[in-house]
Amino acid sequence: MSIGENVKRIRTEKKLTQQELAEKMGISRSYLSDIENNRKNPSSKTLEALAEKLNVSMLYLTTGKKTLNDLDDSELKEQFKPVASKIKAGNAGTTKYVKTKLKELSESELEYAVTQYLANALIFLRTSNEEELKTLTVIIVQLIKYRNYGKHDYVEQDELLDFIEGETKEFKEFLKRRFHYKGDD
Repeated sequence: MSIGENVKRIRTEKKLTQQELAEKMGISRSYLSDIENNRKNPSSKTLEALAEKLNVSMLYLTTGKKTLNDLDDSELKEQFKPVASKIKAGNAGTTKYVKTKLKELSESELEYAVTQYLANALIFLRTSNEEELKTLTVIIVQLIKYRNYGKHDYVEQDELLDFIEGETKEFKEFLKRRFHYKGDD
């Protein structure tokens, strides 16, 4: 499709008349008509203004190919269906892994400290909301990543220290939110 055809299609999708869009743009309706009918080639400045006034990306305006920001809610849902099914399948695999590991743990002899840790972790999991669990999961994943990363000789110690300080700050903020802390530091 041509740029003019894209402008017209997007304008009609947005339920705007030529007059309304022209007024928003500060151009004449006839000039907008000329653009839409490919009688005039708009300047890059005009294209940028059209994209802004139509609230679309330049890519969508010029090529007709939507970016993520150009999709409406129903299109977003449609785009994420394959992703959601992959997440669901991955979650099923993760759930199976967790169940297997929990069964192995329940059947093994555990030290007192390990038993207490696991009991407290389960209590924490049961009493946490989804946002708390997501935050803690990200922190734990990062800790695991950097623990393994830190074992190598090529690791920059400054980078490792920056990571530790960042995660410490994030964990401190997490705990403040968890316990509804409102005081000053």
